Amino acid sequence: MPASSVLTIELGHNLGLKVVAEGVEEADTLLMLRALGCDYAQGYLISRPLAADAVRGYVREANEILGEADSTLIQARALKILSNRS
Repeated sequence: MPASSVLTIELGHNLGLKVVAEGVEEADTLLMLRALGCDYAQGYLISRPLAADAVRGYVREANEILGEADSTLIQARALKILSNRS
């Protein structure tokens, strides 16, 4: 992860903002972003683009798979399962 990513995350937090990483496609990237303190991520690892009427079902299925998982690695694996279904 480039040093600029660390600086960008810190800058956002110092300004009182939540930081969103865009274009996250691999679990290793998500793990690194979490370790750096990134607040949110979006990208193909989370989901391919969905029609508006498909979002509710996707979220329901994700919640069933994730359950109460607090491990980033477990969450990343679950997201990989979901991404293969969409």
